[in-house]
Amino acid sequence: MEEHPQSAPQRRLGCVNVGSIQMEALGRIVSPCGVEVLAVDSMLNYRAENQFTTTLRFFSHLPRLPAGAAISVDRRPFRTTRPLNFISPGLSLATRGNGPVTGALCIFSPNFISRLSETEGGLPIDGIDFLIDIESPRLAYLGGAMLRAAIEPGFGRELFAEAMGMAVAVEIVRLVEMRGLDAAPRRGGLASSQMRRLDSYIRDHLSEKLTLHELALLIGVSARQLSHAVKAAHGVGLHRWVAELRLAEARRLLIETDLPIGEVGRRCSFLSPAAFAAAFRAAVGSAPGAFRRLTSGRS
Repeated sequence: MEEHPQSAPQRRLGCVNVGSIQMEALGRIVSPCGVEVLAVDSMLNYRAENQFTTTLRFFSHLPRLPAGAAISVDRRPFRTTRPLNFISPGLSLATRGNGPVTGALCIFSPNFISRLSETEGGLPIDGIDFLIDIESPRLAYLGGAMLRAAIEPGFGRELFAEAMGMAVAVEIVRLVEMRGLDAAPRRGGLASSQMRRLDSYIRDHLSEKLTLHELALLIGVSARQLSHAVKAAHGVGLHRWVAELRLAEARRLLIETDLPIGEVGRRCSFLSPAAFAAAFRAAVGSAPGAFRRLTSGRS
């Protein structure tokens, strides 16, 4: 059974602002990598209806909520507020209810999210607007651990916050990819000219490091809008789409040229021949050399 937060020592740190919501902090851990873990109590502005625009990206684990609490995201109908939620910046949020709220928040900085999206394989959590009413024993466990650690921080607190941020982000993305939750991309696509420019630029720079924020700046949109537009157009996130283009180019070079395999990998942005071989084998089912022999008829 989950430990009730009321049994913890009430070592209050004063009020904190989470977006436009004012809450009282019971404990706080901040990691230099850009993750903040908060134990919070008593949502002070949880009035009959409190409307605001979110400014932070955070995961909330709120095991203590007032009866009848409800939430509306992006002007959708109100739904009963549940303990596990994930919210991104720039959302129109409205809450209803009156009473105490206790739990833990994991707040992600833009720099931390950017680094996640640029890791090998990419972790496109920045393309998720919100998840509400999440059902996840894993996230409930992580939320409980964050609540206890923030109230009574111990040795390695900064590493703990970073590890929690990574674990929560991985689980959020995994749940969305399973299509088991109400992950709601918002409206707003790209003009055909913008999409053509994006496609052309990516194909011309496959050997280079391509980041979501740089590509968004190139075509004059927000990173969020670009992420959603690519998902709507191609059915996958930006990083997956770029990876598919790189592998397609690698197949073409292996078939149509005599370039060394290491050079083919370099032109497709792989840092080493081993990394290229592993990614190619995972995607195609054979090593680059074997693929070249099979498609060219060479012995």
